[in-house]
Amino acid sequence: MADEKYIEKMFPIRCFGRDINGKPVLEKPVKFKLNIHQSPGNVEDISISAENCRYNTGSHGQRCRASHPPGVDKVGDGVICPYSLDIPYATDIWINQKAKS
Repeated sequence: MADEKYIEKMFPIRCFGRDINGKPVLEKPVKFKLNIHQSPGNVEDISISAENCRYNTGSHGQRCRASHPPGVDKVGDGVICPYSLDIPYATDIWINQKAKS
């Protein structure tokens, strides 16, 4: 079947990190590969990850710690990484947060 193969595409990215307001925080950009993939037989989910970004953290790689003090995993709820998310996990979180407000 066509949907049974591993699909992957990588893109070179330069990122300046971000603070809680989405503003750049790094003097020089960090370079990494953005990896978009879908595993065989898994036609419901797509993963987008910041491969080898030293500031990427979290169970789904969903947070940026570039603006955090050294040794601190997150501040408050954490700063969202603009490049790393799991679909539909990320949209489910957003929908649940909107429903609570």
